[in-house]
Amino acid sequence: MMWIPNYRRHRLADAAKAYAAAGWPVAPGAWWDPSEKRYRCAPTGCLTEGLHPTLPDLRGTTRRCQVIVEQAATRDVGTVDRRWGRRPHSVLLPTGQVCDAIELGPTAARRVQAVLAAQGSLGPVATFPDETVLLFTGVAEPGTDLADELHAACALHHGRGSWVPLPPSQLATGPMRWTRSPGAARWRLPSLRRVVETLRVALASASPAEGT
Repeated sequence: MMWIPNYRRHRLADAAKAYAAAGWPVAPGAWWDPSEKRYRCAPTGCLTEGLHPTLPDLRGTTRRCQVIVEQAATRDVGTVDRRWGRRPHSVLLPTGQVCDAIELGPTAARRVQAVLAAQGSLGPVATFPDETVLLFTGVAEPGTDLADELHAACALHHGRGSWVPLPPSQLATGPMRWTRSPGAARWRLPSLRRVVETLRVALASASPAEGT
């Protein structure tokens, strides 16, 4: 039944090429193998657990992947085509280069999305299988410190030095999906500060029962 992984690989390859063509750097990640109940990657016998960056040309039998996602990322469509040519690599985006991402729970995400949409400022939105949401934003300006606001909102900022998976990456609990794709947002990104401020205001106006 090889057509199932091949179909998945083609979808991932097409998506990775589309991101790269639009200027988003992408890196190959380990892929979920449902038959083995674990993430697999290029080196046979890799002991690294969980979703992680890798490279198709890595060799070894007992090593752990130590790939730095920023160094593995590329915007070259030809390189992407080769890397996703044989395996259904997850698609990873190093944040802090072209965009950042705010990770938060579904209730808070719905509130801030509604406000941003009403303002015409909603960017791409991706959803994890557990309904946790990624709001994609512009890169943080130098010296930006939004730690207090993010902590109050139970939100996580993915900036320089971090990365996030992109749809249609297959995670252990299911596939990533776009709630609002980059194409639907015309690849435009609201500023990080604007999104965090909107999140703060939206949560301040929420009833205690709604939570985050």
